[in-house]
Amino acid sequence: MPTGNPVSALRRLAELLEGCDSRWVVGGSTGLALRGAKLERAPRDLDVYADRKAIRAIHQRLAVYALDGPADNETDRYRSVLSHYKLEDTIVELVGDFRIAARGSVYRTEVEHSLYPSGDPANAEGMTVMLIPLGHELIFNLLRDRMDRAEVAGRLIAADAERQLPLLRALIERNRVAPDVAEQAFRLAAGVGSQPEEAPE
Repeated sequence: MPTGNPVSALRRLAELLEGCDSRWVVGGSTGLALRGAKLERAPRDLDVYADRKAIRAIHQRLAVYALDGPADNETDRYRSVLSHYKLEDTIVELVGDFRIAARGSVYRTEVEHSLYPSGDPANAEGMTVMLIPLGHELIFNLLRDRMDRAEVAGRLIAADAERQLPLLRALIERNRVAPDVAEQAFRLAAGVGSQPEEAPE
């Protein structure tokens, strides 16, 4: 398994996609690490999200580094268009039109109209990139039963509640999120952990 530097890979990715009109955002462990999150292990790969209509243009820019081509991928809970690249000895996964159905909820990524405009800029070795909103990380990790990551996202939201809580609410309202999942998300975003508390109005 490649053990490169995901931040260096992200810098290279940003260079390759500079001037490309297609919107993309950085998620996963690398996105959390760029926010200062303390993770159990350092990021080893790079997750990038885009809308389906953006995949072709992005793939064309990255084709020489491609390990596979964009392909529809569906499991019992996930649906997306996936392609993989190798940059700076790091695997980059491009996830298009992502959807997860779990825990009575259906959540999908809408990059151009939602996640990119509400994302946060970060510096990747001199290149500015956009990080996916923390609300995405919280909802996504709750739906895939990754409480460790959900708690990390919740703490980061609580530390920047004035900005991040409205974005979390907007994502919950924009998607079909079950009441118990939404309540759990708001508890974590309030820094409460697993203790019961009323969701914010």
